[in-house]
Amino acid sequence: MTTIYWKDNPVWLDHIMLQSGDPPKLADFYCKALCMTVVDHGPPIYLEGAGRKLLIGHGTSRQLGFGGYAFGVNEGLERFHSVLQAQGLTLDLSPSPLFSDGAFSLADPDGNRLVFGTSSRSTIGADRSARLQHLVVATDDMATMLEFYSGQLGFGVTDRVEDESGDLRACFLNSDAEHHSFAFFKASEKRLDHHSYEVEEWGLIRDWADHLADLDIKIVWGPGRHGPGNNLFFMIHDPDGNWVEISAELEKLAANRDTHIWPHDEKTLNLWGPGYLRS
Repeated sequence: MTTIYWKDNPVWLDHIMLQSGDPPKLADFYCKALCMTVVDHGPPIYLEGAGRKLLIGHGTSRQLGFGGYAFGVNEGLERFHSVLQAQGLTLDLSPSPLFSDGAFSLADPDGNRLVFGTSSRSTIGADRSARLQHLVVATDDMATMLEFYSGQLGFGVTDRVEDESGDLRACFLNSDAEHHSFAFFKASEKRLDHHSYEVEEWGLIRDWADHLADLDIKIVWGPGRHGPGNNLFFMIHDPDGNWVEISAELEKLAANRDTHIWPHDEKTLNLWGPGYLRS
């Protein structure tokens, strides 16, 4: 089993690509709602903001094009590539225009594509900073996904949500010093669940909510506080129906932290109020 150990070889979510039946419309939403700017009209359309990068390509809406995870140095990427290759995993060329030579991709058991490359941490600006931080999918095959992400890719399991019979209902995985950079929930279908932007502290949650209110974009869940990760949050929908999370104060991990087990109930997903149970 390989290991992505955050203390000496961190990997973080650098960018994602969303598929959409109407990429220009979706890009216009993210430009206004998340204060992003079109850098390249593509295809795919490339947007940037303070701490965030987003690609939007033409395809079936509410589908993940790919998630782009970055190492800070080539040596880490090359070592990771070698370990995955030794396991016999199928490694493909990178579809991302944002990663340079040496990047590669692979598909998880549900067909979600992950791309690994190198990058530097995005510069956080003073105006509407919100760092792209984690990606979440839904799956109907929890055991296979867990084996892939933890057993083969080596992501660390920080928190598990289990029902009364011990069945896994949600799993949070880390690849750097933050609580999770990827997670998956049990559902009746395989799909994108949400992507999240970290704004560091509670006052900025308020500021983003006020900004979205000025645009008549409604909060559809929250404000609240998740159990796993202990982060403050609220969620909105984009025009395609994707969930977009604004998060603050996500747990920073101690080196000796054990995996936490949470019950499968509403309070686990929102300590303050209603929780959205995927199954």
